[in-house]
Amino acid sequence: MRSEGKFYDDKNFPRGFNRSGVFTISEATLLENYGRTMAGLASGAMAPISDSESQFLAEIRGETEANSNFAKCWLKYVYKTTNKVKSYTLCASQRKSANGYDDDTDSDAGGDDDLDY
Repeated sequence: MRSEGKFYDDKNFPRGFNRSGVFTISEATLLENYGRTMAGLASGAMAPISDSESQFLAEIRGETEANSNFAKCWLKYVYKTTNKVKSYTLCASQRKSANGYDDDTDSDAGGDDDLDY
């Protein structure tokens, strides 16, 4: 596959592919070096000029199983940039009781007046 220059996606990966935590080092290198070509082929802006590029197109279109590293990497990139992952946060709020007193305090703060011995 030919290289058309460095590929960056500052919108989705502002710190770069290497530092995103999504891609392995080899995947990040493939995206950086061949991402422009893969994007051009996938969008139709570029025509395939070799068998590997034709194979890449067939794999990303689902015509054949994705076996090449280029296709696997591109499909992972597309999945990570198009599917928004919902994240949830668990948090607990500490609200005061309706009467303003804590539950663990005693209303008779000082005495043993109610106790029968």
